[in-house]
Amino acid sequence: MGEGRYRLTINVTQFNRRAQVPNGTYYLIARRGEENHPASYPLRRAEELGDASRAFVYNKNFSAYTVTFGISDDEAAPYFLMRTYSFGRSGKKPSSTMARLKSKARKRWTKTKRKALRTVFAISAHKRPSDGSNILFASEARPNMQGNLKAVHDRMLERGLDSQFKFGYSFRTGRTSSRQSAFALAWEMGKANTILIDDYFAILKDLGNRDEQKIIQLWHAGSGFKSVGYSRFGQYGSPNLKNAHRLYSYAICGSQHLRDVYSEAFGIEREAVIATGLPRIDGFLREGRAEEVLVDFETDFPAAKDKRKILFAPTFRGRGSGDAHYDYEQIDFRELYNSCGQDTVVLFRQHHFVPDPAPIPEEFSDRLIDVAAYPDTNDLMLISDVLITDYSSVIYEYSLLERPMIFFAYDLDTYSATRGMHKDYREAAPGQIATTFDELAELIRAPELSNKETKEFVKENFDYVDTHNSDRVIDSLILSEPASEPQVPTEGEEQEITERVGEEDPGAPGQEDQLNEPTDNDSESSYKTEEEDEENQWQTSQ
Repeated sequence: MGEGRYRLTINVTQFNRRAQVPNGTYYLIARRGEENHPASYPLRRAEELGDASRAFVYNKNFSAYTVTFGISDDEAAPYFLMRTYSFGRSGKKPSSTMARLKSKARKRWTKTKRKALRTVFAISAHKRPSDGSNILFASEARPNMQGNLKAVHDRMLERGLDSQFKFGYSFRTGRTSSRQSAFALAWEMGKANTILIDDYFAILKDLGNRDEQKIIQLWHAGSGFKSVGYSRFGQYGSPNLKNAHRLYSYAICGSQHLRDVYSEAFGIEREAVIATGLPRIDGFLREGRAEEVLVDFETDFPAAKDKRKILFAPTFRGRGSGDAHYDYEQIDFRELYNSCGQDTVVLFRQHHFVPDPAPIPEEFSDRLIDVAAYPDTNDLMLISDVLITDYSSVIYEYSLLERPMIFFAYDLDTYSATRGMHKDYREAAPGQIATTFDELAELIRAPELSNKETKEFVKENFDYVDTHNSDRVIDSLILSEPASEPQVPTEGEEQEITERVGEEDPGAPGQEDQLNEPTDNDSESSYKTEEEDEENQWQTSQ
């Protein structure tokens, strides 16, 4: 920064080989040649250091990681210090003999099924070919192959790579998982040389060997507004310091600009995030695709034929698929119907976590149309003239169309405070913002909407606006390795991952356990679970 001053940036959750800064008291020292220069701090401002300190509460409030700043007590050399410590607390003990017995039985069952799955994985690993030819396509959040996984898979078939590789498949959700499917997944994971996933994959906490397998995260979303994963550490929905995201060999993103964002969110090195572009964009941008989709769509939904189509596609509210919802009371359906007029329809597309359909009154169904059952959101975007969303990453693809977007953020202040944002929403949204329904209706009635913010958004988030994203993933990550290998912990340094199974969104709590059928919760106590015990034991060992 000039005049002998330097700026040092440390990510405290990702400093020690995919782990946090270890417990201890640290001097910060600049080394120039053989000389060491301890960092100082203006003593007249020493009281401000307390305001900069922070306690990160996580692990369902059973653990805390503190980072505090101060001045050393050496009067001759009062240097700047950073102190980091991890703490854990015990929960309430079971209140009855029956509760204690249930707790012990639950823990024994959890250990037993984990051991059984690891055994299946280990046996299957003996069948793993030495030529690296087994590839597993898997998701724990979708019932079938979609998005980036499908794009890469289909492109490999087009290139005839199925003659070189043998494909395996596993697609489950919290509602479709079972004991049988868990063992089948463990078997497929064991024999795979390369594992391709597109969402949070909690079973990595028990299975997977990065020393011998390549684990590639083809993250399903683009760059949205909300903070996720370790970007949320210490906030609502924070992940544990040890988490399945840490286990990726590589992850992909859309641009060099986003590598730091994804590195922070997943808790992995920047070098492990590769800017290949998103594979699902290939089909989205294919010439003639929009015309093909429009014919099929208007055949299925004749009420929308030859009309302006507005796609209403918000994200969900809640922690995950277990309690996902959207507050449709914010919408006056009658007024929305009138705002459309004779030439406009609104297509309601709920997030796939939200099970209930939009409560559209029957008398308005000729202009307000539920398209939740339509197979592909990207296809809906292609045939839409305007997009209405809020904090969803659907803006990522839609921006490529350079069409207007409206951001209906009725709960902007609450959402920003509880979920966190990478950027100021009002500055970053590539479109006009409505915080009330009246403002939304006024924008819908407007004869023209601006799309001037879209081009800048595309420039920032896309290095490639083409149809070769799948090829870049295949060529740089599957058929070869990136130019520089990311530094990852060795087998001896890895500790057991303790984040609970079933998260759909990085850092967002999910269902209790997808390895097997759900277990009953003990409603009479709030004592720690086995995962919470393991997290605190791991912290103590560090």
